[in-house]
Amino acid sequence: MSPGVSRVLRPLVLIPVVALASYFLMALLPTQVEDDRKEQLPPELIASYRKDLGLGEPLGFLRPWTKLFRGERLGTSAQGVTVDELGQKLVGSLSVGALALALALLWAFAFSGARVRLGERKGQLLADGVLAAALGTPTFLLALLFAPAVVERGGVLPDVAAALVISVWPGVFLGSLLTDALRSELAKDYVRTARAKGVSARGVFLRHVLPNVMPALLDALAPVATAVLGGSFAAERVLGLPYFGQLYVMAVLQRQVAVVVVATTIFSALLAIVTALIEAIRQVIDPRAGAVE
Repeated sequence: MSPGVSRVLRPLVLIPVVALASYFLMALLPTQVEDDRKEQLPPELIASYRKDLGLGEPLGFLRPWTKLFRGERLGTSAQGVTVDELGQKLVGSLSVGALALALALLWAFAFSGARVRLGERKGQLLADGVLAAALGTPTFLLALLFAPAVVERGGVLPDVAAALVISVWPGVFLGSLLTDALRSELAKDYVRTARAKGVSARGVFLRHVLPNVMPALLDALAPVATAVLGGSFAAERVLGLPYFGQLYVMAVLQRQVAVVVVATTIFSALLAIVTALIEAIRQVIDPRAGAVE
């Protein structure tokens, strides 16, 4: 197997590891938790937990998945989930995440372009102010600001608002990295040579500078995509979006242990697939990346 293919497939190895780890962590949770009145959980609820996780059964770790794909409701109450419901919620979160990632890239190019045009000193002042505002403002706080205006109106507004608030920090982060890469490329001799030969600034940027900075952008895109998907949990909760993030939070709060196992595995698989896709794109754009292991 070539180094490039190995780099693309490597993140996928984590999927079964996370699946088993999340299952056994849930299986180790104490079921006889006492509250302030020293009362234990009802025996029927404990039995439901054990049945949902397949504890004591051969290949019990497969129990949540077999139950889910048989069309049965996974969970110990009406707050559980079927495979169709899970798919719908996942599609909703993915649509919000895809829009947020597109917005983050838009902010990144706008932010880096403004910094490069302003020059070193003024650009740094802009960066300091924007970074302080973006990093010092939690996602849920921005979502709370949007919530009163968009939740009542419904439609696509909550989805767009969620994507918008999720994209701010990743956009600023990518913009900072992109600025450094652009300045480094623009200072190289080939840019001055191309300009001296009559190539327009736009032509130099699109034909040479941009392709050369893309590998640096793709290096940061995988963790940023992870942050975007993780940040959707808070935004979905605040804006009332009934998608995967809200499902996950509610499953944890309501101790739907089998739902937590499945949701954790799906979320990690999603992140691994995104990372593998980005790495595959990088191999196409910069084949030299696969030659170095």
